[in-house]
Amino acid sequence: MSQLPEYLHGQTFIGGLNHVFHCNHYNAHLQMAVLLGEGMEEGFDPRHLLHDSAALLVHLLRQRGYSRADLESEFTHCGFGVLRQAGPTRVETPSSHYGQATYLLGRAEKGCFFNAGFLEGMTGRATVETQCRHEGATLDSFELGHETTAPANPLINTPPFTPVPARFDFADCEISGTPVDEGRIISTVATLPLYGRSPEEGGDGLIPAFGVVLTNHYADYYNLISYESYWRMVQAGIPADLAGEAFEQCGHVCAFNTFGGIMESPEFHGLVVPMCQSVEDWVHGMVAVINALGWGTWRVERIVPGQELVIRIYNSYEGIGYRRLYPQTGECQLSFLAMGAVRGLAHLFWKVDIRDRPTLTEDFYFNVFNDQKGRWNIKQTHAIAAGDEYDRIVTWR
Repeated sequence: MSQLPEYLHGQTFIGGLNHVFHCNHYNAHLQMAVLLGEGMEEGFDPRHLLHDSAALLVHLLRQRGYSRADLESEFTHCGFGVLRQAGPTRVETPSSHYGQATYLLGRAEKGCFFNAGFLEGMTGRATVETQCRHEGATLDSFELGHETTAPANPLINTPPFTPVPARFDFADCEISGTPVDEGRIISTVATLPLYGRSPEEGGDGLIPAFGVVLTNHYADYYNLISYESYWRMVQAGIPADLAGEAFEQCGHVCAFNTFGGIMESPEFHGLVVPMCQSVEDWVHGMVAVINALGWGTWRVERIVPGQELVIRIYNSYEGIGYRRLYPQTGECQLSFLAMGAVRGLAHLFWKVDIRDRPTLTEDFYFNVFNDQKGRWNIKQTHAIAAGDEYDRIVTWR
């Protein structure tokens, strides 16, 4: 990679852009949620949004001094796969997160929009995917065309980072301490090999971990595709709560697969579970792990087991990202990933009880975890996007 990560404000920065860990299930569902916007606005193709959002962020890295070799290395290190030049105008991905580690949602079609955009930003040439595993090809292939003009930088506003209080160090916190050692958990997670290795290192550029396949993705990519899609849906007449639900559900899927996989892993049971004396401690343990993912800093405000969970998120990547892209808004219900993830966290403990280590299959997700019976309510009461110092998510039954 061109630069080493910097850890600031509960976020992870590489080359000045914040990166967040997310799994193949989240990436697949989020891409599908964006594609729901097809046909809602004349002249708007969500595939272009998925492609162009990657291109402009990678172009921004080039402007900041990244070479092509730097970008190829970062593509692999962040878990997107491996890029291989196969001809003067042809690039292949012999392994690819978006090509093989995600799964089909809907009709089979070329779906490596992020990869194509990454290549366009890296080369400065219009890039089209010509072969895709989703359509039965053995690998994904891309054709480079004419030179493109530099896109405008959408990250126009200063991010409103705020100081992060210690756990329980705020006036209206309604819970006492826990034996869970957050600092130890975060420092241990930081030592895990959660990065893609190149073929020269014996790897394939993917990050298999905790029963999922991770990426250390660009937070601004998620924010660009989510918020642009959401606002277009609302402008097209879709009620805001229904439009938001499409993106919240992606966070719920992420919680089931990633949080669930982490809490069933040998690493979690070796490091965290011995610290836990109650279900509340398990919540604190998982929140400590979340605080190593670059999502911002989560703080537990209130736990009533089986009834209510309240989470504050300081410097959330969604809230900070929204303010980098847009003016302050009056709407609170905008941290879609966080809302879905907090509801999913509650479901993991009080809908299925992850401590019993159930088998986390797709059937189990749809028939039990996501079943409307026993589904918890969710509401965001405070939002960085709306000018608050933190995002605050309340889920209850």
